[in-house]
Amino acid sequence: MPTSTITPGLNATQLRVAGTGAIWKAPIGTTAPSDSTTAWAAGWVNLGYAKSGFAVTPSLKTTPVMGWQSTQILRLIATELTRKYGFELMQSNIQTVAMAWGGTVVPGTAGVYSMTIPNAATIQEFMIGIDWSDGTTSQRIIIPRCALLTMPPIKGDRTAETSYAFEVQELVPGDNSQSVLVFGVDDAVSGV
Repeated sequence: MPTSTITPGLNATQLRVAGTGAIWKAPIGTTAPSDSTTAWAAGWVNLGYAKSGFAVTPSLKTTPVMGWQSTQILRLIATELTRKYGFELMQSNIQTVAMAWGGTVVPGTAGVYSMTIPNAATIQEFMIGIDWSDGTTSQRIIIPRCALLTMPPIKGDRTAETSYAFEVQELVPGDNSQSVLVFGVDDAVSGV
């Protein structure tokens, strides 16, 4: 049997490196692009420099079905599917500082601000968009409804920048539509 029917073809041009990109945030319900090239609508804010890009961590939990006549699993029932998105932001701005502290920034004058931080834990929901590209290939990930899964540690250091490591959890949108949208431009993936 020829090797090509057993293993996928080797093609180094199909290796992808998320060499650059952007992470966007918007209030729930903000108009999102419906492809990977349309500009982001009003309401979306670019969160600035990110350290080392992003990570998507899916988790699938299952329950095995066993039978009297077999010691092997007969079937798996999916009981939970979650996706977490992680990224570390490096810029301190009104969006990143408010997310990191879980509060609301109250701007003053001449760069002065204060923050209103709730005494009780509150879950703030929002939308996240992630763009990345590698030359002429690109991908856009949109999470229409998500929330912070953890609060980031905030560290001030004399020899390193302050950064904010966020982990967000996608949630089912209020209209029960898709909880993650992925669009791309990549001939190898599209098959065209």
